[in-house]
Amino acid sequence: MWVRAALLIGLLVVGLVVRTSGILAPTPADPALPPMPGAAKVVPGLVRAGLPNEDEMVLLRDTLGVRVIAVTGEASVEERAGVKAFGLRMEEFPLAGDAAPSAEQVAALIALVKANTAAGAVVYLHGTSDAGAAVTMAAMVQLATGTSLPDALAGLSDTARVSLTPAQTRALQEVWDVMRGTGPANSPYASLRTVP
Repeated sequence: MWVRAALLIGLLVVGLVVRTSGILAPTPADPALPPMPGAAKVVPGLVRAGLPNEDEMVLLRDTLGVRVIAVTGEASVEERAGVKAFGLRMEEFPLAGDAAPSAEQVAALIALVKANTAAGAVVYLHGTSDAGAAVTMAAMVQLATGTSLPDALAGLSDTARVSLTPAQTRALQEVWDVMRGTGPANSPYASLRTVP
């Protein structure tokens, strides 16, 4: 009987310790990320997630300091109207969901992020669908700014990784080879080696 009482008291003490320690508490959301599905920090000053609705645009502007919405593909009329109404800027990178960005597009996005980061603002990247164009472009920005291909891929969700087409996966490998100095001199991504 005393053993059961001691065991019960011990369990209560352990439960109390666990509860007050916060071990079982949910991990708080990263305040630098929008509370949207697929949200990811790409590099400082660049976040990626899905197509934002008007409420999310206001949230991005007011809580994260987003000033530019970068779209891989073509933005809808509704999105353009929302961007204009909320005092944001839009940059479009013509790109089909199954295509890989060009070196020029990646360099332009890097320059856009650097200019906005210097001004204390954030760029928000998304695609016109859940396909891999925005995911690929974000990973290429990471590779061109010093992240390894294994680390860039490890940072993707399973859904984002599966969305990559064979052409996009090949292009990521090409960028990684260029950045490591092992790619061919005539690689379409050779110019990324000199991106500041």
